[in-house]
Amino acid sequence: RAALRNRRVVFFSIALPVIFYVIFTQTYGDAGGPDGINWAAMIMVSMAAYGSLGAAMSGGAQLALERRSGWFRQLNITALPAQTFLLAKSAVIMVLVLPALILVFVAGFVVGGVRAPATAWLACLALMWLALLPMTILGVAIGLWAGADVVPGVTTLVLLMLSALGGLWFPVQIMPDVMQTIAKTLPSYWLAELGRWPFLPRTGFPWAGIAVLLGWSIGLTVLGALGYRRATANSTR
Repeated sequence: RAALRNRRVVFFSIALPVIFYVIFTQTYGDAGGPDGINWAAMIMVSMAAYGSLGAAMSGGAQLALERRSGWFRQLNITALPAQTFLLAKSAVIMVLVLPALILVFVAGFVVGGVRAPATAWLACLALMWLALLPMTILGVAIGLWAGADVVPGVTTLVLLMLSALGGLWFPVQIMPDVMQTIAKTLPSYWLAELGRWPFLPRTGFPWAGIAVLLGWSIGLTVLGALGYRRATANSTR
């Protein structure tokens, strides 16, 4: 409820992904693609991935405000486990990101002219939404580890790096081989790849992406839990 009352958080989490998509689809919407590829859908997925990635990582900025307000001193006297706090924060952001993805898909249908079976739309939505989980945890972890004054800058830097290296701005296929290998270890790459899969001619499911996302989720949960303990300890000093 507190997150929904914060109009700025709601705007940046829900509206910006749609704005990004509309701008880019009007710029590149007539670009051609290989035969058999739903190119309008590919653009929609890339822009949905980029916009929702920023929304998913927005939790760190809210945490910076909570750390300044003294809220962590209150949490320090509770028995709240670090992992529970981290996953609850991530769940709130996941709830905000879901309507953002849905609205991008609505814009894709209305503005971008994307047409596909209902099963493809639902599969894309579910896969992208679940793939954003490690990104929400990453945003919260940044908010816990970085100084409150630098959280926005660090979040923006990480977002830009993940977007560029993950192939959300330009195809990974045109990158050097080393960068292609790096891209396939990043959650941002698999966020878009999983979203594209339902719209592509039938190919094998990218299980490697699930393994990468799971690994990032586990590692970032541990990192975030350590950051929570550090933040609550420092708040009492």
